[in-house]
Amino acid sequence: MIKLLRILYFLVPVLILAIFVADLLSYYSNIKINFVSYLRELIILSLIFLCYQIVKVRFHFDELTIEQNLIRLIILIIANFVIAILINIIFETRYTAGFPASYDSASAVLVSTIFAFIASFTLVPAFFILKQLIFYKRKRYTALFFKSFLVMITANALSAFFSKQPVGWLRFNTESLANDITFAITLLLVIILSFRNEWITYLSRKKKILYFFIGLPVYGAFASLFDIAYRVSLPAYSLTIAALGLNLWIFLLIYGGFALLKLLFHLPTARAFDRKIRELNSLYDLARTLNNEIKTENLYPLITKLTSEILESQCTWLSLVDHANNKLRLTSQINLTSQEIENIPLLTFNALNTTIISKKDATLINDVPHNRQYKYLIEWKKNARTILGAPLFSNRGQLMGIIYATKSKEYTFDIDDASLIQGIANQAAIAIENTNLLQESIERERLEQELKIARDVQLKLLPQTIPQIKNFDVDAFCLNAYEVGGDYYDFFHYADGKPGIVIGDVSGKGMSAALYMAEFKGIVQTLAKSHTSPYELACNTNKIIYPNIERRSFISAIIAKIEPDTNTFKFARAGHTSILICIGNKRNPKNILTKGIGLGLDSGDKFNDILEEKSVHLKGNGTIILYTDGVTEARNGDGLEFGEERLTLLLKSCRAKTAMEIKENLLSSVLDFCGKTQLHDDLTFVILKNCLNLHKPF
Repeated sequence: MIKLLRILYFLVPVLILAIFVADLLSYYSNIKINFVSYLRELIILSLIFLCYQIVKVRFHFDELTIEQNLIRLIILIIANFVIAILINIIFETRYTAGFPASYDSASAVLVSTIFAFIASFTLVPAFFILKQLIFYKRKRYTALFFKSFLVMITANALSAFFSKQPVGWLRFNTESLANDITFAITLLLVIILSFRNEWITYLSRKKKILYFFIGLPVYGAFASLFDIAYRVSLPAYSLTIAALGLNLWIFLLIYGGFALLKLLFHLPTARAFDRKIRELNSLYDLARTLNNEIKTENLYPLITKLTSEILESQCTWLSLVDHANNKLRLTSQINLTSQEIENIPLLTFNALNTTIISKKDATLINDVPHNRQYKYLIEWKKNARTILGAPLFSNRGQLMGIIYATKSKEYTFDIDDASLIQGIANQAAIAIENTNLLQESIERERLEQELKIARDVQLKLLPQTIPQIKNFDVDAFCLNAYEVGGDYYDFFHYADGKPGIVIGDVSGKGMSAALYMAEFKGIVQTLAKSHTSPYELACNTNKIIYPNIERRSFISAIIAKIEPDTNTFKFARAGHTSILICIGNKRNPKNILTKGIGLGLDSGDKFNDILEEKSVHLKGNGTIILYTDGVTEARNGDGLEFGEERLTLLLKSCRAKTAMEIKENLLSSVLDFCGKTQLHDDLTFVILKNCLNLHKPF
């Protein structure tokens, strides 16, 4: 591209100089050869094309704004006019009469050459600028009309060269018929394209006034330019350039005239247009500013401040709905005195608030002192002569609050201000809702993180390894329905060194149940060191639990003791589910339900009287399952519970298997039964199986 420009920069002056020398020789020798004339015109056409390429490559008018293009167009016209005046002052030219005129002096050759050069290098850039103006907010057929215009001015230029007839007279005689037809079509296309001036609509009022008053003298200068510089000199130099120059001059003249008229007609409405643009920009800036604020304590004053600035109000305040008290609560304000804040009458759902809420749109009271319904507002705030209020609604249509603005003079707000404050209210509602959602999301994320930590802690409270007990095979499993739960199992030692097992279920779910579970573990582990029976351990545990647990909560549990030497299993059931036991491979499993109430339901005497301790002697391959109600009450998609019957049949089918195999069968059976249904309660069980294999002592 750089090489091409260098070639063009060299070639254009050479061609101009060559034509100038040829014209001088022709003038002094008075010799004219048709072949040389055709060759000269071909070179001139090539020169115009080269000028077109230079402008196209060098100047990127499509990357400029409308204002930048207009400034360049004005500069081109003024420069062209000034140069033409100076040349006419400096040089005295003479041309022969008739059309096309011939040189009658050597200065005429020079002036015609200069004007042809200026016309080429000013009208071509002006043409590109004009294209950008026409194509602004282009319509469907704009490109078609513009390309047709190019075709017709080219045809008109060629017709003028071959017919040697002037362009623009529309005589429609035999000699000028082609000229007149192509020029008439060109003129029609120019008029159509002159209506493509949408760029004027989007100018500010200040720029419309500026361009109108600058455009008038510039337009006058351009209108006189043809007579001053081009009417005689261009046809003498080249009929092709003369025709192209005339067509482009007429195009600029008509388009400029239409543009000035439209600017004139737009001046009365320019102020309103500017205001709308300013309002849109204000709403955009408002939305951007509000969305960058993530703290509600900073957001509310910001809404009030921006509303006051945009509406230029003397007093502004924001009231949000207080659902607990079924009223509005003043959240932020500007220019309300302490007494006015204390006595503000617009915090209940009546009077003006009712009107605004029922309309779901901004309400304007332009003359408060003379408004019978709202005159009482003057008694509260004496300078609230005009008041404007708009409701804030959430995306779900729930009322969030009302924003108010006042001025100290009547009729200082208008209907556009009402639309503007409603736009502000809508943006404010979105910002408040987004901020609340963000805060909720942050809080939810914090709670989830805390629950995850609590879950990890709770899992560490459960036994990390399953103990090995002489003559017994043991396994266990616990699955919380939520992040944390109230189910619990553990292994410990009694004071006599015998192993013990505890399984429990705290009423309720969530964090409180998990905390009671942790407390229960610590109590059992501590008291077991000074007790030898499940009954005593349960009674003393209840004695400590009762004063430290909420009255609506309790803990159901089975506290057991294993005596490996006698294969005996002793237990006390404190309001827990029954134990499922199967002795031998031939007997059916059965549920054993002993007396007992939950820990924490009674202070001691009643609990001790009801609680029962029972011993079970396990023979070879005897199996016991301790479980929480989350096993039997697990539901499927139809709402059916897993139930004790399924649990009994499962143990019957796999009683000959190891404790681990029974655990895996039980877990898979419950989960398969539930399917995709979420567990609604914790799932915990302990499997104790008597066997002949001896294990290391616990």
